[in-house]
Amino acid sequence: MSAIPRLAGPPLLGLNARFLRDPLGLFLRAQREHGDLVELDLGVAGSVYAAFHPDGVRQVLMNGRRAHRQLLRQLLGKGLFTSPTGDDWTRRRRLLTPLFRAERLAAMTPLLLRPLDAAFDQRWHPGARVDLGAEMKRITVAMMVDATFGARDDVDRPAARAALSFLLGYVDHQLFAFPTIPRSWPTPANRRYRADIAALRAIIGTALVTLRRKPGTEPTFLDGLLAHQGDFTDHELVDEVLSIFIAGTETTGTALVWALHLLSEHPEHAEALRTEVAGALGGADPTGERLRGLTRPRAVVREALRLYPPAWALRRVVDEPLEIAGHEVPAGARLIVSSYATHRHPGVWERPLEFDPRRWLGGEGRHRFAYFPFGAGAHQCVGNTFAQLEGDLLLTRAAQRFRLDRPAAPTTGTKPAIALTPVPTPHPLLLPA
Repeated sequence: MSAIPRLAGPPLLGLNARFLRDPLGLFLRAQREHGDLVELDLGVAGSVYAAFHPDGVRQVLMNGRRAHRQLLRQLLGKGLFTSPTGDDWTRRRRLLTPLFRAERLAAMTPLLLRPLDAAFDQRWHPGARVDLGAEMKRITVAMMVDATFGARDDVDRPAARAALSFLLGYVDHQLFAFPTIPRSWPTPANRRYRADIAALRAIIGTALVTLRRKPGTEPTFLDGLLAHQGDFTDHELVDEVLSIFIAGTETTGTALVWALHLLSEHPEHAEALRTEVAGALGGADPTGERLRGLTRPRAVVREALRLYPPAWALRRVVDEPLEIAGHEVPAGARLIVSSYATHRHPGVWERPLEFDPRRWLGGEGRHRFAYFPFGAGAHQCVGNTFAQLEGDLLLTRAAQRFRLDRPAAPTTGTKPAIALTPVPTPHPLLLPA
């Protein structure tokens, strides 16, 4: 087999500085200049092999094992999101899978609609510019808290929302800021992290006890966990709720920022969305059944996720040699796949840089690993169906109530963190529908 193309950097440092500064640009350059499997030189840290074509992505995700997420475990506990491959991961996956079945999520739609309508009523006023970054974070946090606890009056939802909002930013900073201040130092942020994680765990734990004594009447994540608890302790259930909170809020919120921003820049697709929603629903509430009959909201969400996927890079380790793109990757190698790069691969997608939701309206076949915004294979995010439902619901309700004019300032960049954040944050003008 031929040698694997190598992209090198300066001695000792390698490509580390470039990777920290612009990992997305590095992936695109590597694929464009060197092909579908590239060795990236990370200096004294060794090498990582990047696979870009769906065939290679499949090999990596189906044969590699997930790297240990020690930092996330320290921050959030031992939930599914932070568990490596193995029996413990399988046990946790089986616990969570029933929570995200389509029929159960459809029944949760009224729960999700309440905080969405409240946000629109209180803060989204025609004639004003809306901060999409701040608003999508507030809305998705509120939707997640209500989906977890329901409408019970014995849960301190404002405290849960405040703690979750802070933790999202704190975890993001711990994972991607460089350099970071050790968490043992008594800084204001570290002290608040310890206070908020303790408060959130207490709120969840108390709700579990209360729910056993007084079951709710609405389907929620918490009652679903209790129904399938088996041999899980309450401490483990709290870990899982924290995993759901962190994994399912920041990524969805950022995806919806992009979806709304892209619609504001492409009024023809926004009008097609409004036309379908008006014809199918009029002013009726978007229930789970009604959402299933719509195609445009789902297509817009999928296209936004194609261009700006939350799981923009996934790391794996292989224990045996692996053949990719006509090359042999050695045993023990570290590999990385980037959905951002694969979703923009000119050999895989037509007009890859163009926002066009219509590409999702047909039934054309597509390589299973050409599109993986939430990962793929056994470790695909268990909550991807919930994220799609939130997106469908928000876009449908927004189409019933508003139009978005172009932002005052164009988006000029993308900041990679837990998700891909637009820079600067879009502030489109709200207009009446």
